[in-house]
Amino acid sequence: MKSGSYILKTLGCKANVYDSQLIEAELRKRGWKPWSGEPEPDDALICVVNSCTVTDEADRQTRKMASRLFRDHPEASIVVTGCGAEVDPERLAASKGIHYVIGNRDKHQLVELILERIAQAPQSARSEGRAEVLGKTEGYVEMISRHPMDREWPLVESVFAAPSLQEGQSGKTRAFLKIQEGCNSFCTYCVIPYGRGPSRSLRPREVLAQVRVLVEQGVREIVITGTNIGDYGTDWGEKPMLDELLAMILGETALERLRVSSLDPTEITPALLSLMAREKRFCPHFHVSLQSPDTRILRLMKRRYGFEEVRGCLERIASLPAPSGGVFVGMDVITGFPGESAQDFEKTCATLEKLPWSRLHVFPYSERAGTPATRLPGTVPTEERSQRARRLSELSLNRLTRIHEAVLRQNPLLDSVLLERPSGSSISGYTPNYLRVALPCSSETGAGLQNQLVAVKIKEIQIDKNSGDLLFQAEWMAD
Repeated sequence: MKSGSYILKTLGCKANVYDSQLIEAELRKRGWKPWSGEPEPDDALICVVNSCTVTDEADRQTRKMASRLFRDHPEASIVVTGCGAEVDPERLAASKGIHYVIGNRDKHQLVELILERIAQAPQSARSEGRAEVLGKTEGYVEMISRHPMDREWPLVESVFAAPSLQEGQSGKTRAFLKIQEGCNSFCTYCVIPYGRGPSRSLRPREVLAQVRVLVEQGVREIVITGTNIGDYGTDWGEKPMLDELLAMILGETALERLRVSSLDPTEITPALLSLMAREKRFCPHFHVSLQSPDTRILRLMKRRYGFEEVRGCLERIASLPAPSGGVFVGMDVITGFPGESAQDFEKTCATLEKLPWSRLHVFPYSERAGTPATRLPGTVPTEERSQRARRLSELSLNRLTRIHEAVLRQNPLLDSVLLERPSGSSISGYTPNYLRVALPCSSETGAGLQNQLVAVKIKEIQIDKNSGDLLFQAEWMAD
């Protein structure tokens, strides 16, 4: 069929962001272009929602987004893919406004499947009603009776096509590189192993080749991501080998900055910390998938560690050499999990006050149908969950404020700020230890500063009204 325009919406994790980049690259390769915001005569339109299914609310957001796209673009083909499409295709197929459902196992061939189907049945001939489920996707009712390891999942070599994702985007500052897919953990609140399958890893030689291509295209920072990157290499080796892979990237490529996405406390190994301590290009920044510091709650969640492992991990990180502000440690925390009493929550707050970290990503527990957690006793009322989440968010903002105030007081000069795309009359970026910095600039100056490493002088601390996070307003220290 002839090419047209597309709209691509992404929900959920960084792995989904990566997947959407690949979908977009394939659409562009076939002549499709992002929708300009204005209708064009005889211009076909495809709207893709890359879904998340980590909670029931995430499922509702997927259906809501698809419905809104259908309302705004009634002539478009509405496609839902991602974890929601893999886990519960029947419900999505029956949802208003959705025309095609494609699960994660076929996401890598989504563009081919959709273009082929649209060519066979153009919009004018398409019947209203139930969406078509394309590919191998089966429903969650069957999946709970069959382990995802028994299902047919694509090889990562056929799916992780990172060299094409930067096509036409030279000078891009940061890229996500997915090295691993799937999860073997089966936490009681999580359905993702059914949506992403068992852990599979991209071989080191393939990872290195993709890093080199991205560097050649101007990428200065790469974020290593996946469903559970701490399991990297366990599908073909005797033990995880994330630390060995990162050492190879730093030792065998010209990449200037490297970050890693979420890791469990036990996955932040001594070898990983040693690598960060001796290699300045390995950014002093961790995102810890904590969920709770309480051993009993962690056991209910079926996490693979307890409080002592959490404390040991955070204290070892805090001992590393780092720029002003220390190693940045963001942590995911779920509050209001079934069985978490008021006393448990107060203990959690007191414990977190004593531990070294930088920012909390707080989530009030949200049910996901079909997970064991929904059958646990001690359900916490929804309003109580929200109140606890607000308290933890305040704790996080107070901690982050103290860190920023200390940096401003002790060392207002920051170097190695990697600036990203300008927006309006300013441009922003991050220090190696993930402190955000914004600079005023004209559009001409901003274009010249994009993707540059600069030194700045901090002027003041501000709150980002969009994210609620803190940032430094600064001025550029030109050479």
